[in-house]
Amino acid sequence: MSSERGLLLWALPVTAVALVGAVVAGLFARNVYGGVAQRVESAPESSASPTPEGEPPGTRRVALSEGARRHPDAEAVQRLLQRHFNSINKDKYYLWRSTVVRAKRINQPYEQWQDEYHSTEDGTVVIHRIVPGPDATMRVVMSFISTQDPADAPKSMPAGCLRWRVVYRIVPNSEGLRLGQGLPDSSLSKRCAEN
Repeated sequence: MSSERGLLLWALPVTAVALVGAVVAGLFARNVYGGVAQRVESAPESSASPTPEGEPPGTRRVALSEGARRHPDAEAVQRLLQRHFNSINKDKYYLWRSTVVRAKRINQPYEQWQDEYHSTEDGTVVIHRIVPGPDATMRVVMSFISTQDPADAPKSMPAGCLRWRVVYRIVPNSEGLRLGQGLPDSSLSKRCAEN
């Protein structure tokens, strides 16, 4: 009986140490390998409803939040997105092509791009957060306002003015940073009149 008690007393500290070790390892793994979606979801709710300067869609300047400004690639990301939104606002397909990866250019030829964007104007663009993604990519949490002919709006929400909250994938390549293919379930929109 005493040998069983001694074995039990020895096993309790070993079990406790193993349990504490597992908890610490789990917390470490969550912090190091935590999903981008979790980090993206913590963006402030106010980012879903930017306030335009003047009439919608508002200013055409791409702005950085204080948190996004601290990222080492913030200025390069801002310049890329400024060119991207300028290309849409000025109806310049070839400028747009210079902001996206090759696969996106192939999947959106000129005629399709014109059908989707010919009446679109984007503004009040705010980069809220820049977080790391897999394989040296980045995820950019943004909000912006678009105005368009309701016929050119998403079929699920045919409105002349929409507020967007999106996550864009930024991919480094030999030409610099480019917008990657869209991520699944990476955009939310609501009509501008909705609060």
